[in-house]
Amino acid sequence: MESGRQAIAIGADGSSLTRQGGCSTGVARAITWWTAGLMLALVLASPGRAQGVRVDAEGAVGIERAAEAGPRASAVAGEAADPASPLGHYAQLLDEVPGQPLAIGDARARLAAGGFQRSTAAVPNLGNRAPPRWLHLDIENAGAAPLAYRLYVAEGWTDRLDVWLIAPGGATQTWRAGDARSPSHFLRMGLGFAFDALLLPGRSELFVRADSIDSAALALRLIPQVATGELEGAAQHWLGLVHGFLLALVAAYGLLWLALRETNLLRYVVYVGSYLYMHLSYSGFAARAVWPETPAVARFAILVGMTLFSSSGLWFARGFLGLAEFAPKVDQVVAWIVRIALAGMAACVLADSAVAAVDLAFGYIMLFTFVMVGLGVLGVRHGREQATIFLAATLLSMAGALVTTLAVMGRLPFSALTFRAVEVGVMTEATIWALALGLRLRRQQEDRARALDLASHDPLTGLYNRRGFLEQALPVFSTSTRNNRPLAVVMLDIDHFKRINDVHGHDAGDRTLVAVADQLRSACRLGDVVARWGGEEFVMLLPETPGDRAHALAERLREEFAETVVGLGDGGSASFTASFGVAVRRDATSLEDVLRASDAALYAAKHAGRDRVVSATGAAAESRPSPATSGD
Repeated sequence: MESGRQAIAIGADGSSLTRQGGCSTGVARAITWWTAGLMLALVLASPGRAQGVRVDAEGAVGIERAAEAGPRASAVAGEAADPASPLGHYAQLLDEVPGQPLAIGDARARLAAGGFQRSTAAVPNLGNRAPPRWLHLDIENAGAAPLAYRLYVAEGWTDRLDVWLIAPGGATQTWRAGDARSPSHFLRMGLGFAFDALLLPGRSELFVRADSIDSAALALRLIPQVATGELEGAAQHWLGLVHGFLLALVAAYGLLWLALRETNLLRYVVYVGSYLYMHLSYSGFAARAVWPETPAVARFAILVGMTLFSSSGLWFARGFLGLAEFAPKVDQVVAWIVRIALAGMAACVLADSAVAAVDLAFGYIMLFTFVMVGLGVLGVRHGREQATIFLAATLLSMAGALVTTLAVMGRLPFSALTFRAVEVGVMTEATIWALALGLRLRRQQEDRARALDLASHDPLTGLYNRRGFLEQALPVFSTSTRNNRPLAVVMLDIDHFKRINDVHGHDAGDRTLVAVADQLRSACRLGDVVARWGGEEFVMLLPETPGDRAHALAERLREEFAETVVGLGDGGSASFTASFGVAVRRDATSLEDVLRASDAALYAAKHAGRDRVVSATGAAAESRPSPATSGD
């Protein structure tokens, strides 16, 4: 018996898992010659336990052989795997000694000598700058007919991949792939490199040699060729969802940026766009569609994407949090980190140094993750707007990356959900940031509207100010002139307003101004324009109103003001009167002329004794002194 030997049994008859002892007659015969004590000693001393995986025409099922499983039999024996689950637990691994490459014959000899170790992860991972790794798997077809399977071996960014399938009779099928050879050959988008094989009856051996300068996951799967459509279809549907979602965000917020020219929108678009590029690169889509036979591009494409993604994320964070406003030194440090990383990656590409590029890209993206969290915490501590939302989104993205890492390491159950958690995390982060930007844009629009309103309205009375009055009155005056329609202007001033402030205080003056504004507002028709002209002076523009009607309105208002009692904050009260000047358009060529005429009439009313209405023409005849103020 070869130490640590593992197997996959494939039976077209679909035999039950409970008949495990007879699934491999060679192994069963060997086991009968060993005593239980010696077997247990070998199991405990061996780096891996003999095991089996039974697959039939429907798919692969992994089991621990009860006779050899030892203490773990209760946990694993008879346990069926999801046909799409990676089979790393049923494989054995060997890492080459750096500088001492092995040929297939050397690897077989090392396997026979017990040099391979049992894998402890569902998805063995080849780390950055790690030596080439060998993977071995026994595949036993207990049926009588060959079975057509597709072998999914490694992620699509693996540099060099050599695969040997040795049939029971010794015939060998060989495949060579990898993005350092041909980025698109044998590549299945979202699933990595895959090879179609014919598994003959009996025991076959699968050897895989993976050599990659950057980290590569060996997610080994054996799927019947007739069933690959479901797996590959699901992967492509997921990629379509991710790419479509990210592209929609880029398009929507890109158009918003073109319309509004808001810098944070551009930063967001660049960030999401860089992740979309990175995802297109490592999912295999770009290798199939853009650089199918360009290894020189493929070797740097993902690393450049990682650098762009990290740099644009930090650029977005600086703008979103307004880092320069509350932590300028930190902002400068982050800015220099981005510059150095981009310049470093450019230098690596120009020097064709993939080793340095790997170290830079992976180190930078790890630094980026922690810096983003640190910036979020700093923003929250300084009370920055939406810093809490930023921090929550960043932590969710980090959690997604952690779940995927733990699933690949075998610390969490490996499934489509856990493997895609990093993508879900980034999309959730992008969605939250998109919502935050939308809320910020709405607030900015409300602030702008409020600022425009304050620019054209008097904050105390709510009436138009001089600027707002002119903006509204000029079109009305132009229409009146063009159509030769009557138009009047009434200007009024509160009498002895300074005395009200001096006797009762400024609060009483404010209350008086508000009372006048309320009465003017209620007296106006739809289409009339009323404004606080300045200080205690008000103006009314009355379209479709001849002079006599305007004079009558002013007189009515004068009487109402004289009878008005203004309640004060201290429980007291104040009264007031007002003087009015009325002018009509007639031959005036500009609104300014009519305003000047009404102001002159108001001046005449003041000098005639106040609390009266004076029209710009026939002032002496139309002056109506109040009995209470006659002779003042």
